[in-house]
This record gives sequence, C-alpha cells and structure tokens, in this order.
Amino acid sequence: MAAKEAWVRTLLAPFEVEAWRPIVGSPEIWYYRNKMEYAFGLRTWTERDLVIGLRQAGRFDKVVDLETCLLMSPESVDLLERTRTWAKNASLSGYDRGRHNGDLRYMVVREGKNTGQRMGLLIASGPAKDRAMAALEDLALCLRPLVSTFWIGFTGSRSDNAYAETMHLRWGSGHIEERLNDVTYRISPYSFFQTNTRGTERLYGLLRDWAAGSGGALMDLYCGSGGIALSLASCFDRVVGVDINEEAIADARFNASQNLCLNAEFVASDTENFLKILPASKLAVQLNAAVVDPPRPGLHPKALKALIDLNPRRLAYVSCNPETLARDLQGLVPFYRIHSAQPVDLFPHTPHVETLVALEHR
Repeated sequence: MAAKEAWVRTLLAPFEVEAWRPIVGSPEIWYYRNKMEYAFGLRTWTERDLVIGLRQAGRFDKVVDLETCLLMSPESVDLLERTRTWAKNASLSGYDRGRHNGDLRYMVVREGKNTGQRMGLLIASGPAKDRAMAALEDLALCLRPLVSTFWIGFTGSRSDNAYAETMHLRWGSGHIEERLNDVTYRISPYSFFQTNTRGTERLYGLLRDWAAGSGGALMDLYCGSGGIALSLASCFDRVVGVDINEEAIADARFNASQNLCLNAEFVASDTENFLKILPASKLAVQLNAAVVDPPRPGLHPKALKALIDLNPRRLAYVSCNPETLARDLQGLVPFYRIHSAQPVDLFPHTPHVETLVALEHR
C-alpha cells in the first residue's frame, strides 16, 4: 500500500493539494473480488487440452489453468473445476486466440458478498451453440448448488471480450443483489459495479462525508447501476446519474425504486452528449455538485471542457487510474482548487489503486 500511495503522490506532485489523506486499505485482501472473467483456452499450441483460468501476464493467447484462486471465493474455484470437467466430458474445446476458433470463451462469475447470491455467464462461440445447448442440462446439475442464476451467451466476434451478442437465461432471475451500507443494488450481467464490495463500502463512506449537508442537485457521471448516486441521494435534493450502458441504467432505475430514492433519476446517454444539452436544462440551475467516476482512459476532452463550462461548485473525482487523473487535473486546476486527495486500495495484490480527489471552485 505504501508503494501505491507514493505513486499517487508522485503523479499529483505538480498540483497544490490542500490536504493529503492517508491511503485507505481494503478490509479484506483475500477473496475480495465480486467479479471475475475466467478465460477458456488451450494448454499449448500443440497440446489442445481445454484449460480455464486467467491469462498469463503479458500474453494475450496463453491461459493459466487455475487450480486455486485467492481473489474471488473458494466457491468460484469449485465452480471452475465443475465447469472444466463438464466441458471435457461434452468434448467442447477452449478458444484458440491465435487462430480465432474453439467452442468456449469465458465463464464470468459475479457474487453478492453481503447477500450470498452468485451469477454465472458462460460465453461460447456461435458455431458451438447446438453442442453447448445440448450439454447444458449436465452443466445445470453441476452448477445449480453454487449459482443462483445462470446465463449462456454466444458471440461471433473476433474481439476478445467477455461479451455475447445473444443471451439465454437458463435459471434464476437473471441478476443478483448486493447490499452496500443501507442500499440494496440489483446487478445484471454487464452492469458496472465496483469489484471490491467491502472496500467500496469504505469509498462510499468517504463520499458521504464529502457530500454531507450539501443540498441542491448532484450529477453523477459514469454512474453504472447507481452505486454512488444512490449512496449520496439523502445528501441532496435531486440526484441525476448518467451512463451509456442501458442495462446499467435499467438497474439504476430499479434500484432507486426499490430503495425508495424518490429524488434520484437516471439517464442513458454518453457523457459528452448529455453535457452538451445540459446548460439549457433546469438541472444546470440546480446543480451544486458533481461526481465523476470514469473508466481507466479518464474523461474525454469534450466531457472535461463541458464539465468546466457547466461550473459545478464542488466536484469529486473518483479515479481508477492515477495517470489519467493527473492529466485531467491539469485541465481542472485553473478553475478548481484541490481540497483533498486520498488513495483507496480496492485492488490488493495488484499495482492498481483508486483515488478520491475533492475539488472546490476557485
């Protein structure tokens, strides 16, 4: 953690930070992840045995066959072993990322750490559909004791992403639920949700401290399924979340309704277009604060400029990439002072770190 904190401080050294706050550690350093994308592959180019696990560092085409995993849960390892045995018995092959052929691509596992619910999503190549579907009853017998809900999806894309163009729900509700502090969230297969549940509870606690007593309106950009927006809804008169992922927005709207957050609303839109039309809206007048939680590439230049033009009085930047955070702060600091900066270790045993930066308008 000390190395991560030092890295963030080094990257933000060019800026005047009024209050440096110490790094917040993860409550758990083992079995902390609530989502894993386990890849199928081949043992070697010559040995065509199916393997399932994680990619070897620095290799897009090499998958390490996992026998244990300390990142997610012991049950996920059992799930992998049962899936591996089923696939071999069904004569289904792992995906060859060099030749772009093979039957099975990914097994995505999502867990509710505080609810005990678990989702599985098996992603297969389109040509394998008939054989995979024919063998699903055997897989169901293996996995039902471990998985609350299960999807199978098929893709014809050569892109190596854990995403399927067509999806089939095999059992369960199609989603899981998770509780953070006093809010319950519905999570669908492709909804964004922070991967360290209990670390995220600490991050949201820091955000609540930042937002306490604010009033007015809050805008939450890149809101996913409403995690930050709903956790802060009681601190504002109105909360508006924005995300391009329509599935995530559907979850966010459901979550707002289920948690009786009547002052929260969610918009399915890319950030640039939303900010472009916002100045003519009532929200622009009401706006008191904004939260941005962008993906690793950070804010799009157009989004950054539009955000500055919009001129919210207070801004919280939640970053998973300190390098793009430092780049975006270069554009913000002429207009905002950095009130505080604090790393949060949501990714133990990796070089990655989350950072919360609170800014106030000059």
